[in-house]
Amino acid sequence: MIIQKQYKSIKSLKKILITLIALTLVFACSKKDAVKKTSLFEAESVFQQANDKIKKGRYEDAREILESIITQDTSGKFSPLARIRIGDTYFEDEQYEEAAAEYRHFLQIHPHHKYSSYTQYQLAMSYFKQIGTVDVSYSFARKALDEFEQLLKIYPRNPYLSVVENRIKACKNILAEYEFYVGKFYFKKGSYGAAAGRFSHLIQNYPDSKKELESLYYLGLSYNEIGDKDKSLKALKTLIDKYPDTRLSREAKETIASFNEKEK
Repeated sequence: MIIQKQYKSIKSLKKILITLIALTLVFACSKKDAVKKTSLFEAESVFQQANDKIKKGRYEDAREILESIITQDTSGKFSPLARIRIGDTYFEDEQYEEAAAEYRHFLQIHPHHKYSSYTQYQLAMSYFKQIGTVDVSYSFARKALDEFEQLLKIYPRNPYLSVVENRIKACKNILAEYEFYVGKFYFKKGSYGAAAGRFSHLIQNYPDSKKELESLYYLGLSYNEIGDKDKSLKALKTLIDKYPDTRLSREAKETIASFNEKEK
């Protein structure tokens, strides 16, 4: 009786041990499969697949692949690059606001990455690409200018220096054109004080812009209209000195001559 009970106990213990061993094997196999699955994720190969999709214009498919790299790349080498390329997919698809958001997000996470200067440049270009007609382009030109200047400030040795200088000049010309556009509107409306404020702001903030010549001329006329002859003469004489061989220089001289005639 006792032997029979002991036999049953041993038999039960064997069943428990077998169950435990089976569970252990299942767990070990699943863990092995997980490791195998992780090791099979070749980030570099997958990254190349995403680039191939981008070349073919399949931007949404590329983004899905790039997102998988961000979540599965344990090396940490390709996940930052994947974030940049997600921004590139939006940029190449002309979804510039989305591109700007992605580039900005990358820079917040990786401000010192070796491709941060590229990302900063692309961020600026995302705004630059949205510049259109002068009456609607002020905000984009302003943002682009800020980001280009940020690029020069944080990454002074960036490889885009010659291009950036031209982009900054273009942004400033656009901002100057906008200021002139608004100033001319006020001038035609007869709001000469407001017009003078716009033309003066343009001359001070965007010297040597394409609109400086006209701004000096209309600044002189605006001051004349509000009765400030000294400031009017100063603006017109600056125009004559800086742009002597222009039509507006001749007109400025005629305006000054008319002042002298009135004083007589």
